[in-house]
Amino acid sequence: MTRGARLPIAAAVGFSVAGALFLACSTPSADMKREASARMQMGVTYLEQRNLPSAMRELTRAAELDPDNSEIDMTLGLAYQARGDLGKAEEYLQSAIRKNPDNAAAHNNLGNIFSLRGKGDEAIREYEKAVSNVLYPTPEYGYYNMGREYARRKDFPKAEAMYRRAIGLNSSFADAYRGLALVQYETGQGKESLRTLERLVEVAPSFARGWMELGSLYLRFDRPKDALEAFRNAMANTGDTALRAEAARYISILEQGKR
Repeated sequence: MTRGARLPIAAAVGFSVAGALFLACSTPSADMKREASARMQMGVTYLEQRNLPSAMRELTRAAELDPDNSEIDMTLGLAYQARGDLGKAEEYLQSAIRKNPDNAAAHNNLGNIFSLRGKGDEAIREYEKAVSNVLYPTPEYGYYNMGREYARRKDFPKAEAMYRRAIGLNSSFADAYRGLALVQYETGQGKESLRTLERLVEVAPSFARGWMELGSLYLRFDRPKDALEAFRNAMANTGDTALRAEAARYISILEQGKR
């Protein structure tokens, strides 16, 4: 039958009944929802392991089982982001928000996509929506992301304010301390930047990048002994080959200087 052709009356009646049955069957049962939730969690685990094919398989099946689930769409958005497909990531995050406008995490993640795509104003609007939701359990991420966006556009006072808000909400938020320290250094607050980095490694002693930046700043303040200790701590707390090589280079130079 060609597109748009009218069905015979008898067939039309049968089609209506079948359609009603299809709609009834398409509503997820409790078992389908449970399976969808389990598959979503498996997808998250695979995503954390960077096993993107397996993550996509589980998340896609979860979406088929529970198509109105905002959390599944949000996680699919993150999976597409991990694949580098920002267009599809934005599509799924927008879908998650349509299904649940109060999904603060989806607003935050959509803000990240806008930021990556160079849409700074749109990004900030999404972050603001996320942090304004009193039910959002981790608003510090929204403030931190706003800090990054303001720093990117060289609006350092606002960036500093956002990083401080993030730290106020989570006193062990290492990346927020690092962002604040970088802004302070950029605005001529060298000593304040140093104190912020020292606080960072105090609350997050395994944060290797923080130790690296603290070591570099110690060198600028002519404190080679403290710098050497910082670079050693960076080396001890990372498995990243490039970071280890960078730390080893500084350690070698400083140890030679002690001879």
